[in-house]
Amino acid sequence: MSASDDFPHPWRWLAVWCALLLPLAILVPPIPIDETRYLTAAWEMFNSGQWLVPTVNHAWYSDKSPLLFWLIAGGWKILGVHTWVARVEALAIALGMLLTLRRLATRLGMDARGADTAMWLLAGSLGFAIFSTTIMFDLLLSLTVLGALHALLDLDAGKWWRGIVWLGVMTGLGLLAKGPVMLLAIAGVALLAPLWSDTARTHAARWYFAILAGLLIGALALACWLLPAAAYAGPTYWHPLLAKVTGRIAESFAHRRPVWWYLPLVPILLVPWLLSVRAPIAAWRGLWRGRQGRFVVCWWVPPFIAFCAISGKQVHYLLPLLPAWALAGAWLLRQPGALLRPGWFALLALLAGAGIAALPWLAAHQFGWHAQPLLALLALVACVVAAGVWRSWGRSARGLALSATALVSTAILAAVLAYLPALNVQPEAAFVKQSLDRHVAIAYIGWHNGLFGYSGRLHRPVPWVPYADVAEWCRAHPEGFLLAGDSHIAPQGVAPFRSWPYLLAGDRRLAVWRVADVLARH
Repeated sequence: MSASDDFPHPWRWLAVWCALLLPLAILVPPIPIDETRYLTAAWEMFNSGQWLVPTVNHAWYSDKSPLLFWLIAGGWKILGVHTWVARVEALAIALGMLLTLRRLATRLGMDARGADTAMWLLAGSLGFAIFSTTIMFDLLLSLTVLGALHALLDLDAGKWWRGIVWLGVMTGLGLLAKGPVMLLAIAGVALLAPLWSDTARTHAARWYFAILAGLLIGALALACWLLPAAAYAGPTYWHPLLAKVTGRIAESFAHRRPVWWYLPLVPILLVPWLLSVRAPIAAWRGLWRGRQGRFVVCWWVPPFIAFCAISGKQVHYLLPLLPAWALAGAWLLRQPGALLRPGWFALLALLAGAGIAALPWLAAHQFGWHAQPLLALLALVACVVAAGVWRSWGRSARGLALSATALVSTAILAAVLAYLPALNVQPEAAFVKQSLDRHVAIAYIGWHNGLFGYSGRLHRPVPWVPYADVAEWCRAHPEGFLLAGDSHIAPQGVAPFRSWPYLLAGDRRLAVWRVADVLARH
C-alpha cells in the first residue's frame, strides 16, 4: 500500500468520483422497463397530488413501498420534472453510503487510513459503480441498512436509548424503501451479536429486548403509512401487496432463478478488487478473526444464504452486502505483505475499450440503422485508464477506485448512446400522448408497466387490452390504434402504421397498427 491511501480530507476525491458519474446522471434517459415504471409512479404521484398510495398507469401499484417515489416527486417539486433529478438523488444516496461506511469502519476499530480504504473499495467496485445513478430502490435500502448497523454499534457501546431509537428510525425507513427485505439484511448482525459484541454476550436479555423495541418502532413507522394506504385503496391494493411479499419467498412470480444463481455474479460485482488484491495466505486465514471479522461474517453470510434460498433473484438485490465485502477487503489490505497488483485490471480495461469501440457497429447491425463512429472515440478513455492503472494509478485503493469508476461510467455511457433510439421511448410516448389528447382510441396489447406515463407526461392512463379481447376491442373502436411490443401478440399479417426500435421486444421494435387495417385483414 502506498502513502497515497492516507486521505485525511477525502472530499475533493469524492467530488472527483461524483464528477465521473455525473454524465450518466445528466445524459442517460429512463431505461425500460424498471426505471420508466418507477418514474411513472412518481410522475402520477406528483401530477395527481395523491401521495399516499403509489399508482402506475393510474392503477394501484403494490409492488414497492413509496419512499423512493416520495423523494423523486419531492425533488421535482423543488427543481422541476427532469430525469436527472432522480439520478442525482441516487448519486447523493450512493455518496451517503460511502461516508456512512467510512464512519462504520472507524467505529469497528479501523484507523483513518483503513476506513478510507474501505470507502474506496466500495466506491470502485463494479456492482456499486453501475448502480450509483440508477433509479431503483436498492441504494436507498442499502443506506438504511448501514444506518441500522450504526444503531447496533450504539447498543454495543451501551447507548441503549439512542440505539433503540436510531434502529427504529432506520428500520422504518428501510421498510418504506423496499419492504421486509430490510429485516433480512440486518438480521444476521442483530441476532448473532454475541459472536462480535461483548455487550450482547454479557447483557443478552437487554440486547434482544432493545432489538425488539427498535423493530417495533420501525414497524410502527411503516404502519403510519401502510394502514391509511390500505384503508384508502382497499383490498384491491393490500391483497396483492401481501401476495407479492409472500410469493417472492417460495414461488417467485418474477425473476425466478436457481439457488446457485448469485454465486458466479459475486466475483463480477467485486471487480476490480478480486483481480487486484494480493495478500499472504496467513492474511486470508485471519480475515474472519477478531471483532470486525465476526461482524462482517454475521453481516453478509446469513443474508446471502437467504437471498440464495429465496426464489426471486436480481443482481442488484446484493447491493446491501457490498459494503461488508469492502470492509473485509480493507482489513485484508492492512495486513503485512498485502498490496494491489492492477495488471489484470489494466488488461480488462483494454478489452473493455475494444468492446466500446465495437458498440456503434454492433447496435447498427442489430437494429439496421447507421453506425455512429464518433462514439468509438470513447474507447480512448478505456485506453487511458489501462495505461494509467498500469503505470501508477492502480497502486492505491483510491486511484484504482477512481480508474474503475471512470471505466464503468464510460462503458455505460457508450452503450446508452449507441443504443439510444432503442432505449428512449419518448417518441412512442409522444405518439400516445397525441392520440389521447385528440381523443383517438388507442390501446396497448397486454400490460405495459407504465412505459409511457412519465416519458409522455401523460395525465390519463393508457388503456390496455388482453390478447384474448383484441378482436372485440377492434370492433368497438374501428378508427383507433393498437400498440404492441411482443411479436407473438402483435397483429399478424398486417403492416404496422408506425414502428420504433425497442431493445426489450422480441422483434426489436414497438409498433402501432391502425385498427381499420387489422379489421380489413382479419
